[in-house]
Amino acid sequence: MSGQSPLNLKEEAVPPSPAGRVRWQLILLGVGLLLIIGAVLFFVFSRTGREQAQPPRFEFSETQTYTEAVIGKPLLVNPLLAVSQADRDLVALIFSGLVRIDEFGQPIPDLAVSWDVTDDGLTYTFHLRSGIQWHDGTPFTAEDVAFTMSLLRDPDFPGPADLGAFWRTVETYIVDDLTVRFVLTQPLAAFPEYAGIGILPAHLLGGINPADLPSDPFNLAPVGTGRMRWVSMEQADGVTVVHLEPHSSFYDPSRRIQLSAVDLRFYPDANLAFRALGPDAQALGGLTPTQLEAAFASPELNIYTARLPIYAAIIFNQQAPARLPFFQDEAVRVALAAALDRQALVDDFFDRQALVADSTILPGTWAFNPLITPTPYDVNAAAQALDEAGWTLSGSVRAKEGTPLAFTLLVADRASDRQLGQAVVQQWRALGVNVTLQTLSAADLLERLQTPASDGEGRSFDAALVEFSQGRLADPDPYPFWHEAQTAQGQNYSGFVDRDISEALEIARRDPNGVRRAELYRSYQQWFWERGAAILLYNPVYHYAVSCQVQGVQLQILVDPSDRFRNMHQWYIVQPDQLDQVCPG
Repeated sequence: MSGQSPLNLKEEAVPPSPAGRVRWQLILLGVGLLLIIGAVLFFVFSRTGREQAQPPRFEFSETQTYTEAVIGKPLLVNPLLAVSQADRDLVALIFSGLVRIDEFGQPIPDLAVSWDVTDDGLTYTFHLRSGIQWHDGTPFTAEDVAFTMSLLRDPDFPGPADLGAFWRTVETYIVDDLTVRFVLTQPLAAFPEYAGIGILPAHLLGGINPADLPSDPFNLAPVGTGRMRWVSMEQADGVTVVHLEPHSSFYDPSRRIQLSAVDLRFYPDANLAFRALGPDAQALGGLTPTQLEAAFASPELNIYTARLPIYAAIIFNQQAPARLPFFQDEAVRVALAAALDRQALVDDFFDRQALVADSTILPGTWAFNPLITPTPYDVNAAAQALDEAGWTLSGSVRAKEGTPLAFTLLVADRASDRQLGQAVVQQWRALGVNVTLQTLSAADLLERLQTPASDGEGRSFDAALVEFSQGRLADPDPYPFWHEAQTAQGQNYSGFVDRDISEALEIARRDPNGVRRAELYRSYQQWFWERGAAILLYNPVYHYAVSCQVQGVQLQILVDPSDRFRNMHQWYIVQPDQLDQVCPG
């Protein structure tokens, strides 16, 4: 840590108990994986073979039925169980929760009209909308909310373990038909977003053994309160088609779907899904590089792009003073950042599938600091900083008091990771830093990050290229990865310790009204660069190809790719005789 903190945070910070730290760290795993090692998950699409893809051609529809190709197959269309993208896409349209996420990543009322939180941040009271109906016409009440949470709390809950672990720390009480109260074991400012999980109908599932939930027919004939209702599912020639229609009694008139129907067509692989564009589907998301190239060549497609809530970073083992003394020096870490041309690395190796990341928090969200100044690329400044820190050239390698500036960089054993790692090594070697590249399987890399070093100095690595994810939460809480309490057994694998940052993160996650959270997170983002916490590299990008006949589409903040449907109430299909106004060529 260097310099005086511009905010006086120390007097207000009250660190949670060690047990509480571990509990909330597990909670923030959310429904999906929070840590994705070595660019494993979302860049699968960028590592597929260079399949041949022809620009789609469309026969334009005269109906207001929207059709989309989706990769996968529906199995568990249930908000408590949905893990696959196919299931999550349907859940996003059919179900709703007490809150939803707006275009800035903030929770706003949905099934609830408002909520109150006590000063200690432990009790949340949600006031529900009146007159809400399930898709079968049954009234929605607080009983449905309590029933859903009782399934999540049950020891036999068969869904994601971390989701069940979270809700077992929350008590749920029905106050009356339109009021439900939650009591937490400790403050968590992100709790309203957790209350956004889709609610299940007690009148259809009441009395079910939670262990039997995955096998219940409800999962392929779901009834929700969302904007679209399930009509039918058909299968033919390896394609599954789910037919949805707007919920005519949807409780929020301003968000009612104006399309006459939505057909999601599910294909077993990306190539088949792309070939369906034009003849059978009007849209496809998650394009591979080859598909993106073909899509750009089609005058009948619009391409919408958004960052995913994932960031890649190079992290350093900062808990090994004897073995890696240079990583103890903030000036060295910042110099290593200055020596990397991050823009060139992203341009050269990610084929329009990534953008340079300047923060662990997504641009455009409420917590992002638009005034952040990342360490600029400047090899001369990096060399000068190392000289001033005593790491001077001795031959071709820098050293200080006989200790060479040398370490090993771990990357996942995949082509683009190896290429990116080799480029990073070359840029650092030009500075006089002796770096060795080592590739490991994703599982072995994760094990190295998690395992204490044999000499007791931090974890079993020197430096590593890692991807971090928020899971399926819009809330940007960086606590699990960058708070000092997570260095021993948590996910702060680098062992980064900075009291100012830790105290800012403690206060922010315990602020029930969010008054100071944005200010604290903006300070954290600047300190992250100034103090060399890690070197941020890129955010993966999601590409969504949509027929020019479909208008009103917007990609805003994507917590999950299913958020592409967030503004579907604004979508409409232009009639063929008016296409010259919206489709070029």
